[in-house]
Amino acid sequence: MARIHLIDGEKGGVGKSLFTRVMVQYAIDKKLEHALVDADMTNQDVKRFYDYAVDAEFSEAVNKGDRADIIFELARNKPVIVNLPANVFPLVNNWIKKGRLLEVADKYGVDICKWFVCDGGFESIDLFYQSMNLHKDKMLHVFVRNLGKTDDWSFLENDATYQDLQKKYKNILQIADFPLLYPGDRYFIDSKKFRFDAPDIEETMPIMSQQRLSTFLEDSHCAIENTQLWAKDQQPKKKDAVKLQAGVGG
Repeated sequence: MARIHLIDGEKGGVGKSLFTRVMVQYAIDKKLEHALVDADMTNQDVKRFYDYAVDAEFSEAVNKGDRADIIFELARNKPVIVNLPANVFPLVNNWIKKGRLLEVADKYGVDICKWFVCDGGFESIDLFYQSMNLHKDKMLHVFVRNLGKTDDWSFLENDATYQDLQKKYKNILQIADFPLLYPGDRYFIDSKKFRFDAPDIEETMPIMSQQRLSTFLEDSHCAIENTQLWAKDQQPKKKDAVKLQAGVGG
């Protein structure tokens, strides 16, 4: 069936919106069916570039408790990319827990992958640890190391907690490197509200900037591809469908 790709990071400024845009472009370039949700209601960076994005909101308000449910409904038919706002960790966890989302998702052939974008700071890494320890083996995680924020991650690779986490959750945790996009190049496309596939880029962007942007996208798409989380044969299946297939042929 389908997978919900939550683009998280909890902190502001770690690169969530940029990574979401890259993943959306990956799906477009690969002609992969998908839905897009921008849950950052205060600053819809992603919807500004991809206007087909659907709104969703995580809220404590009683009358808004169901405004994130559209994510699951969309995922019953196709993979969903969700751009999460900062400081939403408790609200997302509450939505998952109150709706028994992980149990319901399993029944309907939907699973959840959290792409946790990290800037290398202690707070960012600690929030990743919290997410892993909370969801354990019930949710796929991809730890996205943003090389545009920190280009040397050896300090973490030698950390005992990080090493233990990788061993403990080796079946549901992957590591992906998100390459640097030069600030000037990003400013150019953002200021003109260009999508990554905008034809105007070739006509107006300086040649060397175009080459750097092309390399950035190639490397980013390769990192996403290597996880195999968009591969057709790696998508979740309905429980009933799995049982039926297992019963074929006796």
